[in-house]
Amino acid sequence: MHLIGLFQEPSEVGGLVDALKNSGIERRDMIISANDEEKFAKMEAATESRITNTMSDQEDLGEIGTFAQGVKAFEGKNGIVVSVKSPKHKAQEIKSVMEQSGAVEIIVE
Repeated sequence: MHLIGLFQEPSEVGGLVDALKNSGIERRDMIISANDEEKFAKMEAATESRITNTMSDQEDLGEIGTFAQGVKAFEGKNGIVVSVKSPKHKAQEIKSVMEQSGAVEIIVE
């Protein structure tokens, strides 16, 4: 199961990553991406970890972009996108953590 949240501030993402780690979610189960390079740089500094900002499941590898650009539900919306892979039984907890961290929108897949 994947939960994908849209955040406006890099500091919200830093807090989210810490809260998710505290609840047992590993960093490797998160993808953090942004369309705005300035926000992405601030976000990277806030999370103090390696950030994944590429998307490789495009049909044409010549059109690789950011993960955020591939989330159709957030198309045209600015912000930072955080995707979390989790077991089904932790989905509600992760959604609550995202909401408390400042997510303006959350998609559950």
